[in-house]
Amino acid sequence: MAQSFTICCLVLSLCLIGCGSTSTLSSSPDNQSSSGSTTDTVVGGNVSALSIDSSGTIDLSSTTADDVMVMLYNFNESSSSYSYELGSSTNDSLFVSQFLEDDLDNLDQSEEFHEIIRSFEDELDPDDALDEADTRYLIKTATVGSTETFNVLSSLSNSSTGASVTAELRVQNDDISLYVDVRDESTLSNADLEELLNKFSSVIDDERNLFGNESDVNGDGRVSVLFTREVNKLGGSSGGMITGFFYAVDLFTKSKYSISNEREIFYTYVPDSSGEHGSAVSKSFSLQNIYPGVMVHEFQHMISFNQHYFLHGGSSETGWVNEALSHLAEDIYSINSNNYMEETGLENFARVARFQSSIDNTCFTCGTSLKQRGGSYLFLRYLYEQAEIGNLEGAISGEDLIENLLSTSLRGIENVINASFGSSGSEADFKKVLGMFGLALYISNTDTNTDTRLNFKGINLRALQDDNRGTQLQGPSIQEVTSFPFTDSVSGNGIHFLQISRDTLDSVGGKVNYNLANGSSFGGYVIQ
Repeated sequence: MAQSFTICCLVLSLCLIGCGSTSTLSSSPDNQSSSGSTTDTVVGGNVSALSIDSSGTIDLSSTTADDVMVMLYNFNESSSSYSYELGSSTNDSLFVSQFLEDDLDNLDQSEEFHEIIRSFEDELDPDDALDEADTRYLIKTATVGSTETFNVLSSLSNSSTGASVTAELRVQNDDISLYVDVRDESTLSNADLEELLNKFSSVIDDERNLFGNESDVNGDGRVSVLFTREVNKLGGSSGGMITGFFYAVDLFTKSKYSISNEREIFYTYVPDSSGEHGSAVSKSFSLQNIYPGVMVHEFQHMISFNQHYFLHGGSSETGWVNEALSHLAEDIYSINSNNYMEETGLENFARVARFQSSIDNTCFTCGTSLKQRGGSYLFLRYLYEQAEIGNLEGAISGEDLIENLLSTSLRGIENVINASFGSSGSEADFKKVLGMFGLALYISNTDTNTDTRLNFKGINLRALQDDNRGTQLQGPSIQEVTSFPFTDSVSGNGIHFLQISRDTLDSVGGKVNYNLANGSSFGGYVIQ
């Protein structure tokens, strides 16, 4: 659907159902939540607030645009979907239901694989962690050309089921050891592996500086990477593709966890252009697009576990924040001399495109499917940029934001609030920044507002991307409203864009009654 940026885009600040009142437009919002708290965010230029009381009528009779664009966003930590109705003349109760993405029931398990891994890690006993100072574990320096036997997780449902793999150490430096399954030795040449080693090596210290250090439970000072068909097969078993994974069980004793490899290691697939072991993927695309991102992505998971679990005595970071951080780590190849990542990693564009196209039914804090990751990455990228600009109270730079997120035992939304707004931060602050994020999704790259809070710098949300995929980002998807009453639902921390036609708006004299499900907490603005 063609979009015009002269359209009036309305982002509603809706509250709980109550006694009737009439809402009007104002230049500074007073967005009241269901709990009665307020969040004030002054936005200028072509953006103003829609001030709404507890319930009643939205008065849009003064607008003259051909269409009115309504963006609803709902702050709620639960994985529920909250219904709303526009243009109703009654206050009938609306439903709250368990949130499910439109395709969640048929979702490939491979898309949720990291969530599964994190749940496995919750079962680990801290008393069984390897002690790097334990004299039982001497530094073992493997030589290039030697072989070792590894255990590789081979089940999406059993945390201790593994396949035995013999692999050769093909290339190595002071930081990294690359092993290849001997059955797959011809899939990658030594030159291919040297290229990957050098690329990962070029940013590994930058990633450590930004995200923190990994553990070193076996004292060898290296991170191992194993390329094996078992990863291809693991993804293929669920009809999808797994590009790689880190599993913290490898940092624990083999005597307690037989699948442990007692070292810092993560796993990735081997090129398989014929799809013999799972999804077909060529070597050239793997080397150019996937492997560089997998290296830094899985390394972040390794760092995160060390920081949250070993150093700060917490649990693994929740899936959506952990994934968002790992996808943000994929931007590391654009780091500048000020330790700031300026651009988006190649594989992140496709995930963002999925989020954009399904933004109306995606709760990006509720899971780790590809489109949810697109949303959580983009949200964290937004916070990272806002911190760098100086628009977050709790982080003086993007680097500071990342350090706050990693150097803690806090998890999930609580962690994001603390990292962004400091110890005095609140859910109201999260709701406020969720609204700003929603505005940025629509306004960025339109040249309609210069407010730094409403524009991304490291990604163009309305452009063809040079990512070897031909990914086209087109801004958020928009749903047309052609008649009243109109009923739909918004997920927790979800965002809806609704375009109401002039004829539909005129049919109610420009005054739209609204009705919301109990427990919802909506917010928003007007763009014209």
